[in-house]
Amino acid sequence: MDEVFVGRQPIYDREGQIQAYELLFRAKNETSARFDSGDAATYEVFQNILMDIGLHRLVGDKLAFINLTRSFLTASVANTLPPTRVVLEVLEDIEIDDEVVAAVRSLTERGYAIALDDYIYHEHHVPLLKLASIVKIDLKSLTSAQLHEHVRQLEPYNLKLLAEKVETLEEYETCLSLGFDYFQGYYLSRPMVLQGQRMPTNRLAVVELIKTLYLPDLSIQAVEAQIARDVSLSYHLLRFINSAFYGLSRSIESIRHAIVYLGQDAIRNWIMIMTLRSLQDQQSELLIDSLVRARMTQSLAKAASLDKVDSFFTVGLFSNLEPILQLPLAQLLEELPLSDEVTAALLRLEGPMGEALGCALAFESKNPTTRRFQDLDEIRIGALYLESVAWAHDFDAQATND
Repeated sequence: MDEVFVGRQPIYDREGQIQAYELLFRAKNETSARFDSGDAATYEVFQNILMDIGLHRLVGDKLAFINLTRSFLTASVANTLPPTRVVLEVLEDIEIDDEVVAAVRSLTERGYAIALDDYIYHEHHVPLLKLASIVKIDLKSLTSAQLHEHVRQLEPYNLKLLAEKVETLEEYETCLSLGFDYFQGYYLSRPMVLQGQRMPTNRLAVVELIKTLYLPDLSIQAVEAQIARDVSLSYHLLRFINSAFYGLSRSIESIRHAIVYLGQDAIRNWIMIMTLRSLQDQQSELLIDSLVRARMTQSLAKAASLDKVDSFFTVGLFSNLEPILQLPLAQLLEELPLSDEVTAALLRLEGPMGEALGCALAFESKNPTTRRFQDLDEIRIGALYLESVAWAHDFDAQATND
């Protein structure tokens, strides 16, 4: 997988605490930006935020300042970012006209905070100043007298002022005395470069599907829509549920009926199995192992009369995500809306779900001392494992033939 890089420079408040990070385009591990197209650089940063590295890994619980070119601003691309986590910067080279003002107004109505980058005061900017939350002033572009005048001119607009390119103690103290709210520059901290990996498109699609399917408030209608948008998936679902594997006395002819029959949690897992199978470059043994673990953890939960048996299945199924998607499991789970219980089981084998997964893994490692779960008899546990192996191969064979 290709490596990707994002520059990150802290933004401090008057107390010297980091309040946000500006995210900057970087090619490879360069410390400064080099790009031919502002749109291309902005696209790269967006992709790194949304897909490759993730906003949480980049800024934690802080805000992210993100530069927008005119194209990204007027095309409403920024709507893909969470408004409570970002501040959108209108770049200084954007011509301020009615189209730009309308785009900014639309963004503020959706809850986005707007910052004007490298701002130089002009009277015709008044409509934009009324919409913005923050004005960033480049100290290198103004004389001392001009800086004082800008502060005076911006005072009526109830804006936060951010001093950029603060490179000396004297500059910092001057801006403090003028009432600036935020500070950014080499005197405080240089940008650092964060590195990640770009996931191939097919694996990225799997992660995005998991994000959708495992939302806690996902409705049957949403699951139905997710399946219906993929003709192949719809076909395979109806073929599979009407196959000899289930042995139904009456045929199921609609996606909704199939969802109701299997249950929402089970259908989520089925979609994930079919999606993982679609990664043609993966060895089939990985998916078989996942199916065995999924069935085994679920069977252990049923045998011990535990709740959330479909979540046990999910734990087993997702236990092989790292080799399948070729990304660290901890990184993947950061981006997915899975419960803390499922995450703890997958990362640390904690809780009943983790213990069940550990029991399943013990059979793969040929370690009889850890083939235990709850108060179940070891012979019964062994029988459940053999049944899980048979089920996994039958399931895969049936799915392959459909």
